[in-house]
Amino acid sequence: MDSLKEKNRRILVIDDEADVLEFLRLYLETMGWEVTAVPTVAAAFEALAASPYFLVITDIAMPEMDGYELVDAVKEKGYQCRFALMTGFGYNPKHTIIKINKTVKFPCLFKPFNREKVMDAVNEAFAIYHSDITE
Repeated sequence: MDSLKEKNRRILVIDDEADVLEFLRLYLETMGWEVTAVPTVAAAFEALAASPYFLVITDIAMPEMDGYELVDAVKEKGYQCRFALMTGFGYNPKHTIIKINKTVKFPCLFKPFNREKVMDAVNEAFAIYHSDITE
């Protein structure tokens, strides 16, 4: 089912760690964004089916499927959103940055989070997503 692309301030955060979900939800809501935080891929697809999101922030390492697979699955289902991936593994040239730059080309947020980088990724995604929406 294709998701309609519409102007919105909604961010979907997916991570199997409750403290990460809570931090990002509180921080992003404080910055004025509408946030849905879910712990599973199944819950993420339920949220995507219910409302359009301009941004999906997903952990790379999750039990159901990794973040790369999730991005592919979301795109395959026709949802029109931007992505940012997050990881607690830090910089590893054989893993995170190289794979992201070669495959999905979306920002990577490292845990613990640098709040400025989180906001940069959110603001960039918002601008790109909304660049072709007219009122």
